Parts: sequence; C-alpha cells; structure tokens
Amino acid sequence: MWFEWLFKYPRHAYQQGELAFAGEIGVLWWTAAIVLLALSVVFSRRLAQWSVLRRVPIHLLQIAAIGVILALIAQPVLEVTRLAPGVNTVAVLFDSSASMGLPAASDSKADGRTRQQVAKDLVTRVVDQATGGAKTVLFHFDDRLARAESTEALEPRGARSRLVDALTDLATNYDEAALAAIVVLTDGAQNAGDSTELEALAAAGVPVHPVAIGPAHIRGDVELLEFALPSRVSPDTELSARLVIRHHDGQEVRVRVLAGESVLAAETLSLDPGTPVVTKDIPFATGPEGLKEITVELEPTTEDPLPGNNVRSRLLEVDRDRYRVLYLEGEPRWEFKFIRRTVAEDDDIDLVTWLRTTARKTYRQGTADPEELADGFPKSREALYRYDLVIIGSLPATALGDEQHDWLAAYVAERGGSLLALAGRRALADGGWDVKPLADALPVVLERRSGPDAPPSYAAGEYGVRPTEQGLRSVLTDFGGNPEDRARNWQTLPLLADYHQIGALKPGATTILEALEGVYERRGTDIVIREGKPVPLLVTQVYGYGRSAVLATASTWRWRMRTPPDDQRHSVFWRQLIRHLAGASLARQRLSVAVEGDSLDVRVGLKNQRFEPVQGTALMARITPPEGGAFEVPLSPVPGAGFAETVPVRGPGVYRVDVDTTGTDPGASPLTARADGLKALARVGTPNLEQFEATLNEALLLRIAEATGGRVWREDDVSGLGDAIAFGGAGVQERQQLPLWNAPILYVLLVLLKCAEWSLRRYWGGI
Repeated sequence: MWFEWLFKYPRHAYQQGELAFAGEIGVLWWTAAIVLLALSVVFSRRLAQWSVLRRVPIHLLQIAAIGVILALIAQPVLEVTRLAPGVNTVAVLFDSSASMGLPAASDSKADGRTRQQVAKDLVTRVVDQATGGAKTVLFHFDDRLARAESTEALEPRGARSRLVDALTDLATNYDEAALAAIVVLTDGAQNAGDSTELEALAAAGVPVHPVAIGPAHIRGDVELLEFALPSRVSPDTELSARLVIRHHDGQEVRVRVLAGESVLAAETLSLDPGTPVVTKDIPFATGPEGLKEITVELEPTTEDPLPGNNVRSRLLEVDRDRYRVLYLEGEPRWEFKFIRRTVAEDDDIDLVTWLRTTARKTYRQGTADPEELADGFPKSREALYRYDLVIIGSLPATALGDEQHDWLAAYVAERGGSLLALAGRRALADGGWDVKPLADALPVVLERRSGPDAPPSYAAGEYGVRPTEQGLRSVLTDFGGNPEDRARNWQTLPLLADYHQIGALKPGATTILEALEGVYERRGTDIVIREGKPVPLLVTQVYGYGRSAVLATASTWRWRMRTPPDDQRHSVFWRQLIRHLAGASLARQRLSVAVEGDSLDVRVGLKNQRFEPVQGTALMARITPPEGGAFEVPLSPVPGAGFAETVPVRGPGVYRVDVDTTGTDPGASPLTARADGLKALARVGTPNLEQFEATLNEALLLRIAEATGGRVWREDDVSGLGDAIAFGGAGVQERQQLPLWNAPILYVLLVLLKCAEWSLRRYWGGI
C-alpha cells in the first residue's frame, strides 16, 4: 500500500512501464531553468566564506531540488501497456482433487478448515481482484478440466491431479474471448501426467498466477514416500524392499511386508526427529513361483492425520528366469577360477566356459550337449544368439575368424546381447581387439601402444576402488545394508594387484567404478590413499540394442582370498554384474503392460532365432480382472515392433495379462523357447493417491509461474493480483500515459532536499 501511495501507481506498472515527459522542453522550460539557477547562485553568495567541502553538498542539494522542479514542469508520465477494459477474460481455475479435502494448516487441531474451504473463501476476493474491467470464467480440475458455474457444488473428490495438463488445456484451447491470465487456487498436487512438460504451457503466452494453499508439512504425519522392488526375481531367494519414509516429529513405526494376508517380514523402526527422510531395507523371502502383490504397511504408535499414505503395493513376478552366459578365456588364471566358483552359487545362471589351457589344448565346462563349443566358438549366428551375455577374458583377437568377429559385433548391436571385456595380457588393445568390429561396441577407445619398447597396457600395481557418483546410484555397487554405508563397503576392500590402461571414454559411456593408483596405508579395516589419481575401472554403455562393459582389472579375486570366509562382497559383486548385464539382454519374447488412465496398453515383441521379427502370427491376450471373468482380446500387428492393443478396463484393481506364444516360432531351440507363454500384472488406479506427497508443492507452482510470466500468491495476501494481471496480462492491450506530476514521491523528495539543505546550513552556521 505504501508503494502505491507514494508513487501513485502499483509496482507492476513501473516494472513494465517506461518513464517519459508529456510536455515539450521549450522556451518556458529553459526560462524556468535559468531563473532557478540564477536564484541559486544569488542565495549561495553568502557561502563564499565556507570551504569547498561545505559548499559542494549545499550546491548539489540545490541542483537536485531544481531538477525536481524542472521535471514537474516537463509533465512526467509513465507509459504503460495494460488490458483494454471490457474485451478480456480472466480464467479462475479451482482445484477439486481429493488432496484439497486435507487440512489447510500443519496442525489440523489448531485450524480445522480444509484446503477447499480456504479456496472457496478466497474465490470472491480473487474474482474481485482479477476483474479490473475483464470478464471472469470459472473452471475446476482434478483428472480432467471442466467448466463450473460456481464453487458451491464442488467437492474434493477427484482421485488424481493433472495440474499442468489442465493449465495447458485451458491456455491453449479457450477461444470464447481473449484470455488475459489464469488464476489457479491449488496446493500444487501433481500425481498424473508429466509435471516437467511446461513448454506447451509457456508457448501459449498466458500468464499463470497460482494461489498457494496448504502447509509445508503436516504435524504427526508418517508417509511411505517410496517403496522399491525389482519387477522379477527368482523363487526361494531373499529380497530387500527399499523403503523411503518421511516424517516430521519422530516416533516408533511398525513396518510389515505382506503378500496377500501372509506376513513376510515385520520390524519396528525408531524415527529420529533430526532426520525427516529415512531410507531402510527390509529383507524378506520371495517364496515359490507366481505373480504376487507385495504390500508394505506403516503402523505409527501415535495418531496419524493421513493414514492413507502409510501403505504402498508393488507387483512382483517370482519366476525362474535363467541366464545363459558364455565365457571365453585364453589362459588359466585366478580370475577365471573365482568367477566360475561365484557363479556356481547362483542357480539362475548357466555359465558355459571355454578355456585355452595350452597352445593345443582347451577345456569346456557347463555345456548343454557335446556339440556346444566343440570348435571353441558357437558354430552359427543362431547358436551365439542363444546367450544373454558374452564375457571375453585374456584371449587374442586372432583366436576368432573374421566371420565370428562380425557375429560378435552383431550380437551386441542387432541381437541386443550384452558383452563384458576383462583385462589381461592378451585382452583389449594388447590382444589386437582394437582393429576388429567389436571395438566399436566397447565403451572406450582402444589404443595400442606402438613401438618395440613400448610397455604393455596391462601391468601390475596397487589400486584402491571406489564408486563414482553415478556408481553410487547403481545396483552394481550395492552390497546390501544401509545405503549410507555403500562407499565405506568399497573402501575396506583389499587392493587390486593390476590395471589395464584403457583409452578415452566414448560419449555414451558411464563410469561405475574408479581405480586409484597411489601410496596406501591401513588404519584399522580402512585403506587410506595418501596420493594418486582416479582412472576408469568399470565402464558401461548402451550400443545398438545391446549393452557393453569393460572391467580394467583381473585381480578382483583378491576380494575373496584376502577377506574373512563370511565376507560375500566378491560374490555379490560378480553375481550382480552378471545378472545386470544378462538381464539387460533383449529377450526373443517380451510382454509389457502399461496403464494409461483406465486402459491397459499391451505390447508384445516376438523374434525368431536370428532375432528377426516374427511375421504372419495371430496373437490373443487373455485379460483377467480383479473380480474374475477373464476375456480375450486380439493383438494387432505393428510393423517392425511386434503386436499391440489398448484394452479398456472396468475399474481399479490388479489385472493379469496372459499371452500364449506357443507355436509362434516352430524352429525355436528348447534352450530359448518359453513353454508357459508370457504373463504380467498391472495395477489400475492407486488407492489414496491424493494422500501421498500431500503437502504444498511450492516448487512446481514456482516453475509454472516462472515459465509463464506469472507470480505465486499466498492465501493471506492477494491484494496485488489485479494489478499484476492488468499490467502483465496477455489479452487485448492498449497503450496509456499515466501522469506523474502529482505523484507524492516528487513533492516528498523536494521537501526532503530543502530540509537537508536547511539542516546543513543550520549545523554549519550559514543561516
């Protein structure tokens, strides 16, 4: 209010306006200037006896006062662009999703009003402020945008919030009149659609002014913020559910993991008030094969104002998914032995190895029949494509023929298989792989050291290991336990004994682990580096349809030999690395089910043994709703992409999708065919979705306002909203000149200048 009183017009007018003078600076103006300057000189003759340091401030104050008077004579104006009256519309968008029925204050006992009650109380004030000669129209949104005649009949019942979609729809499709601005009363909830897609909204050019309603936190609330599980695991194994719990006050919480009515695990957690977000792993047994719904429940010891955000469910497929891995090794070494020993502990990995023991003798292990690897390498492209992962150790490139090199490169790029290259005396560039097609698939540029006296790239040395920033977020560096201890688990590993110098990383490469060469010392169980620089150790990248990786050491066996017998970090690392790479291999038969609103998007990919799309096949999907009564839907072929269909469903719940692929590839090998077809679960609708992340989402509202040229307003202060719309709207505008000659600030300034001059004269004895 003080700004408008002093400067006559609101702040928004000055932010977008330009200062100018309406009067002409002619003879009258120059006459006044000369007279005023002459009077200033006359009255200043009495100051001749003063020093320069005293005369200068007096003269400056006099000149400033003369300048203010001359500015008034020149008729100052503010040239602004503002909305033309009577031809513009301001849309008021009302949030009617279920989150608006939650408490408006952090303590619901202190203020029992809901957010929608606050919004309804604000609507009249917002309409009065936003009008400014413009017509107002009322809309409301939850999952969809709709017109509203009034707010009286609106109730917070929407199961989802599409804030960005509603704003974009309104800004781009409203055509009844010129849309000057959108005012949205909301808590910022966005749990459907993409909250980052603001380009279309910003391109519409309509300013959005969110009025923020809701608390930054809710006292006493305990929320299961995230619940992470893999989508597919093996039966009768131990799995960890990773929970992220957000709380405010700190208390004890009972955690239960359930599969239907069966309790798989239970644990009591003590939440620290100083740590508002807690990450916890809860282990449980997967049990027998089958499609399961795993539920995690939080049971706080005190009353929770939002019990609906204490439960989350995930769908889990417990199935025996075996991976076939081919390991080619050119010489007997410790790394080969310990990799085989580690993989033997995993029933889901079929490791087939070919080892050259001498120049004329080889040794095969894990083969399915006498013909497999009889010639040292798969006999055909189809035979190679049966493997999910190929590991190449210290094997020279000359061990394979030109055609086999082409197969191997196509295995990664076209088949979508995974490749792991290990360090060694005859590996990578030292083995001549830099001139073969496979070099293009690797995540690093292989550089052979030239010259007869050039040292080999592979050499002995002591190296510590640590995950990179990206590696700390990867499953490949997770040894279990608390995520905070992940870096320490790597710091206490024994030092590596060798390293293979690799070339520059390619643009799409990601470094998971780094090796540190330097001088080390032990402090208890920790290994501390005194000097050294990091070099890439484990690097991965996506290539074509597949994935490749390089591990620049052959001494991880030390992690097994130089640790206690119960230390499983070596085994966990190798099993996770092999599972991760083999699991990323493209399957010949794939079923994916995505939930799109109230529909299921069913997609099936089918390929033959050469991984070419299967043609001329009719597929049916069997959909089983949660209440039973299965029905079949034909899947339409999509050229080059398999089969797909969008299936409408009747209501929320868990749906099962089965696709029988029997007979689609008559020539398929028993090693790669799926006799049980494809199956998947999909959940339509999430219970209590609006109670999750139910606090004020101020960050999203700020991004929306910044992208569109609006401003976020508080529920207790919308007094400047009308001015912001009038001087910053996007409708029909007109240019105006607002006179400033009678603005109080000019006269206040003139009085202050003369008072300052009088005070100095009085103080220095010049009066």
